[in-house]
Amino acid sequence: MGVSSYMNYVLFLDDDRMRHARFRARIEAVGYARRHQLLYVFTAADAIDALRAHEGAISTAFLDHDLCEDDHWVLPGAPSKVPTGMAVVNHIVTMRQPPPAITVHSFNHHAATAMCTRLAALHGVAVQYIPFDALLGQIA
Repeated sequence: MGVSSYMNYVLFLDDDRMRHARFRARIEAVGYARRHQLLYVFTAADAIDALRAHEGAISTAFLDHDLCEDDHWVLPGAPSKVPTGMAVVNHIVTMRQPPPAITVHSFNHHAATAMCTRLAALHGVAVQYIPFDALLGQIA
């Protein structure tokens, strides 16, 4: 069981510190951070830990695929230096209470599409693919 039944957490997974800073600046500018507790993580393992710790309380997850510079543009299922966002997706599809809204924001189109396809099998979960730069303009 999760820490809270009140969905007030937002998970942001990305390996790039600059993207974290840009995301944080945007959500603070629109007041999003006042309405949600943000969970910032850089690795697949930390994202999975956060999902386990707050199951049922995460309202939205923002996921990247390529989680280290050496893995940029790695194809879905191909060997990678570190676990990718697909490892997080594989965990999410096993959850009893997955986040009801998930946005994949990777620039790796092939991997992002594969992540969304896998997540689309979940009932009651809204899944979308929005590359990171476009994502910032859509957060309100």
